[in-house]
Amino acid sequence: MSSGVGVKGTLGRCYPFYADLKKCVQKKTLESPTAMCWAENEDYFECMHGFKEKARILQVAAERKRREKLGEKFDIA
Repeated sequence: MSSGVGVKGTLGRCYPFYADLKKCVQKKTLESPTAMCWAENEDYFECMHGFKEKARILQVAAERKRREKLGEKFDIA
C-alpha cells in the first residue's frame, strides 16, 4: 500500500488516505497529543476495511425488511 500502486497498476484507492495519515504522523512532535492523527487513521482504516459502509448497508437492509413487512413501499431513489 505504501507504494501507492494499486492492483491494476494505477493509484491505489486508499493511497490518498494513507498519504494524509503519513503526512500527519510526520508532523507529530513529543508535545502533541497521542490522538492527533485519529481522524486520518480512521479514514484510512474505513477505506481499507469498510466497517461503517457495511454497517450502513445492514441498516438499510433491516429497514427495507421492516417496511416490507408492514406493507409499505421502500424506495431509496
